[in-house]
Amino acid sequence: MATTTNLEPVYFADLHARLGGIPLTRIRMNPPPGIATEEDLLHAPKPICELIDGVLVEKAMGNRESILAMYIGGLLRNHVEPDKLGVILGEAGFFRLGGGQLRAPDASFVPWSSFPNGEPPDDEAFWSVAPALAVEVLSPTNTTAEISRKLGELFTAGCQLAWVIDPDTKTAKVYTSAKKFKELDKTGTLDGGKALPGFKLKLADLFASTKPPKKKPR
Repeated sequence: MATTTNLEPVYFADLHARLGGIPLTRIRMNPPPGIATEEDLLHAPKPICELIDGVLVEKAMGNRESILAMYIGGLLRNHVEPDKLGVILGEAGFFRLGGGQLRAPDASFVPWSSFPNGEPPDDEAFWSVAPALAVEVLSPTNTTAEISRKLGELFTAGCQLAWVIDPDTKTAKVYTSAKKFKELDKTGTLDGGKALPGFKLKLADLFASTKPPKKKPR
C-alpha cells in the first residue's frame, strides 16, 4: 500500500498546528505520529481514525452527529438508488487525497463516472477518487482550522459540493469551493446542486430527526 508523505515538522507544536489545533486526546501515539501508514489505519482499533500527515487522528463524532449523518445518508441513498447514480458512503468511507492523506467525510456521494472503469475496485480498502458531495457534521471537539484543511484537500482532489452541519446552532454551510460558501439558518434547505441534481433537504427536518415525534392530541 502507499505510504504517507509528510513534511517532517520540527516540533510537536508544529504538527499539532497542522492538524488544526485539535484536542490532543484525538491524536494516536501508536504508531508514533508521523510514521503511520495505510496499513496502520486499516488495522487501527475503534473509534474511526483518519490518516493525516502520517498521524492516526480520531474522528470527532458522537451519537448525535452519527444520527444526523445517517439520516442524511439514508435520504441520499433514496435519491440515488432509483436511477443508479452512484454510491453513498457513511462515516467510515475513506478517500485517498493528495499528499498521502486518507479522509472520511461523515457521509458522501460518489457517482459511478468518478471511477476509472465505472465501478469501484474490489481489491482496494480505500478509494483513489474524490466524492462529488461530502458531508461533515460538526462535533464539540472539531476545530475551524481542521475542517478548513479537510475541505481544502477534498476540493483540491475534485469534490464539487460540501455541507458542514452545525447541530449546536442548527445551521449549515454549503461550500462550492474550499473558500466559497453560503450559510443556511434553521429555515434553510440543503440542495444537491450540480453534484446531485434534484436532491433537497430542509434543515428543520434534519434536526428534527434527533427528537421523538410529537404526539398528536387525542
